[in-house]
Formats: sequence, structure tokens, C-alpha cells
Amino acid sequence: MLMIGLINLAGLALLVAVALNAMRDQMIESRVKMVRNLAEVGRSVIQRQYDLFRQGEISEDEAKRRAIGELRAMRYANDEYFFIDDYRGYSVLLPIRPELEGTYVLSLVDAQGRYYVQAQRDAAMAGGGVVRYEFTKPGTMQPGEKLSYVLPFQDWGWFIATGIYLDDVDKEIRVVFWRAAGFLAAIALATGLLIHRLSRGITVPLRHLTGVIKRLTAHDYDIQVAGQGRADEVGDIARAIETFKQTGRLYEILQAELREREEQARLAREAALADERDSAVRLEQTGRLVSMGEMAMSLAHELNQPLAAVTNYCMGCVRRLEDGTAETPALLEAMKKASAQATRASKIIAQLRKFLRRNEPSLEAQDIGDIIDETAAIASLEAGRHGISIKTQIAAEVPPIMADKVMIEQVILNLLRNAVEATVAAGKGARSILVSASVDEKERMVNTSVTDFGTGISPADLVRLFEPFFTTKQQGMGVGLNICRSILEFHGGRIWVETNPAGGTTFSFSLPVAGTQ
Repeated sequence: MLMIGLINLAGLALLVAVALNAMRDQMIESRVKMVRNLAEVGRSVIQRQYDLFRQGEISEDEAKRRAIGELRAMRYANDEYFFIDDYRGYSVLLPIRPELEGTYVLSLVDAQGRYYVQAQRDAAMAGGGVVRYEFTKPGTMQPGEKLSYVLPFQDWGWFIATGIYLDDVDKEIRVVFWRAAGFLAAIALATGLLIHRLSRGITVPLRHLTGVIKRLTAHDYDIQVAGQGRADEVGDIARAIETFKQTGRLYEILQAELREREEQARLAREAALADERDSAVRLEQTGRLVSMGEMAMSLAHELNQPLAAVTNYCMGCVRRLEDGTAETPALLEAMKKASAQATRASKIIAQLRKFLRRNEPSLEAQDIGDIIDETAAIASLEAGRHGISIKTQIAAEVPPIMADKVMIEQVILNLLRNAVEATVAAGKGARSILVSASVDEKERMVNTSVTDFGTGISPADLVRLFEPFFTTKQQGMGVGLNICRSILEFHGGRIWVETNPAGGTTFSFSLPVAGTQ
């Protein structure tokens, strides 16, 4: 809790620092607007004398002399002034350094080595702008940071500027800073007293519950949870931990049953695979195993979610209690959520006992071109009897995919069989099927397509093709495309269908490039 208080205090201090910085920027921005308006005023003085010259009332030299004299006498703020230089680099007016008037000033630099007169001339030639530099303050020998706004007066080749020193900004910021520091100190004192008072009231019971949670995470479900009869927040936490303990015990029993059934299923699959050497039969067996796996995993997935949530909530509480950073409201909320998830898990357990969970397929780096060639060779046995050729088109440098080879072979074989049936049903026309593969570099996916020139699929049927038990065939069962979709989703890919503009249908699927999952 002390650490949380310190973190909050540090966050508040950071917020104050950001606010002070924003305040300083805002104050500087307001001064930029002010000196710009003043520079406009100074240029209007020059313009008024220039207009008198243009009207023939005075000579040009007299107009310049009057403008310079009028601006020399002007003062504002802390004895700020106007100054004028010409585009050739000579000073025309500099009230606080009159000895520089008429001299070449482009080579002048400030304490930071910046050619500030050159910067002012460049800003004027660009139409006007702000220049920041250091310059000697009036009445002192010390340089100060100054902000000037420069405007051109093209008719006489002058540029006029005026500025303001920024030391008053920093003075105001310092005043605000010390006020904020006092406010933070008061908050720190109040926070420390509150944390000390709270920690004394909950440290002992929470330390006991911390030990209970550690034992539960070590699968010791025989430990007794004290404090369940309390009516405060500690009692709520204790009751939530008791719920977690009971759910954990049931989960352990369920896991033992699932492991036993998994072992039985594994032995059964090994015995079946030992007798089946034919590649086509092996693919059909994989399809049946995937379907059974989907049914078993559907409820298992529902159970794993709440149990994983319970574990995460409890481990989060353990870490907070071990680090000494936990607050009672946060712990209470977390344990309430854990209790709700544990209750949800207990309602699912009865449903899970009737389903099996199979072992995950073996994912290895595979060459999609090899898989396509091998599967096309198998499908060609049936296609050749109908006079249909299967062509392959593999793009150059297609990267390997991470996949279970047998399962992807089953996907391609199912699509090729469907393509053969569609081509046979079409009768005359193109008697070929194209299988292609390419890489999508942007998405880091390998795309495979099976294109036929058969009868095609109606738009109404296209949107339902991947639904379980939906089929357009008289003798079909409606599970083949659904199995394909399940296999591809397991691999992190997807499948879609499009109408072939040349007639027929194109089924495409994507799989992640090896190393991107």
C-alpha cells in the first residue's frame, strides 16, 4: 500500500510538471501574440510616414527620420523597445545600443553562438516570424533569453522587430511550482497517515489468506480457510477463496478423468493407425478425429476459460500481497470475480464428463508445394477416370507453413474431390482443375486455391457452404467443408469461396507462414 501511495504521489508530481510546462508554453504563446501585435503597430508607424512621402508632403529622408524618431521614443512593458535593421545587414534603429546604429550587424552572435540578426532577416524575408535568442537586458550587462517578432517593410528594405524578455515567465512558473510543491507535501502527509492506519487493520488477516492462497496454488486443497464467518471485506475474500478451493478440487478430479480418457483415446488411435497404411484411408481417419475433437473441446473450452480466469485473479492477489502493494477494495473485487468464475466452472463440470479431449496434432514446418503435389497425385486417380486433369501452379519462393501435414492434405483432398464432382456434373467444357499457391507478404500468409470450371454454386448456397450438415449434393452428408474450416481455424488460417468468372468455383484458404504464429 505504501508503494501504491508513492506511485500515486509520483504520478501527481508528474502531472503537475506537465501542467507547469504547458502553462509556460501557453504564457510564451500569449507573448508571441503580444509582440506580433506590437510589431504591427511599429510597422504602421513606418507606413504612415511612408504614405506622407508618397503623397509628396515630406521627403523620403524626412519620412525615415520621423519614423525612426517616433519609434525610438516608444516603450512598453519592462522598458521594451522597437529596433530596425535593413536587408543589407546594417542597423537602422537600436535604442539601447545607439552606438551600433549604422554598423554592420549580420555577424553578431549571442551567448549561444547563434547569428540572431541573420535569423531575423531570414524571418522577415519569409514574410515575418518569431526569433528566439539571447541579448543584453536594458540597464544590465547580463544577457537574457528574448523572444522577438520580425516584420518586413519592403519599400525601404527594412525589417522592424520588437521583443520581450522571458525571465518574467520563469518567475511566475517558479511561484506556481512552489505552491504546487506545498500542495503535494500536504497530500503526501495525509496519504502516509491513511496508509499506516489501513495497513494495521488488515495486514494480519491478509497475511494468513496469502498463505492459504499459496497452498492452494500448490494444489493443497486440504487446508482450512479461516475467517469465513467475518462480515467485513476480509470475510468476503475468505469465502471467495473457499469457493476457489472447492472448484479446484473438482477440477483436479475432472483432469484425472480427462487424462485417463485421453490415454484410452490415444491407444485406440495408435492401434487404428497401425492397421491403416493407405494414404486415403489415413486422411479420412484424421477427418473423423477432428470432428470428435471439436465436440470434446467445445465444452472443455468453456471450462478452461473460467478456471484460467480464477487462477489469474488469485495469482494477481498473491503477487500484490507478496509485494505489499495490495489494497482491500482491489483484492475484494478480484476475489469476487474469481468466485463468480469458479461458480460458473462448477456448473460446466457435469457437462464435460461425457466428452473426450484428443491430443493436439503435430505442427511442423511444411512445404505447401510438396503437400499439393502429393495430394494432387492421389486425387488424380479418381479425376483421370473421368478424363479430368489436375494442374498445379506454385509461385516461386513460397515460404514453408507450420502445419499438420496429414490434416492439410485432407483439406486439399476434400476440395479436389468436390471440384472433380462439379466438373463431372458440368458435362462438356473445360476438363481441368487448377491448384495454385502464392504468398501474401503483407499479411505473412500462404494462400492456396482450388479452381474448377464446373457447374458453379448459387449465391444463396455460397453463404451456407461451411455450415455443418449443409450440402448441395443428393448423397452428401454436409460435413466435409465444415471439417476443412475447423482444420484451418485450428492452424490459424481461414477458408473462403468465390465464383470463378470463367465458370465454376474457386475455394481458397490461407495458412500462416512458419515462425509467425
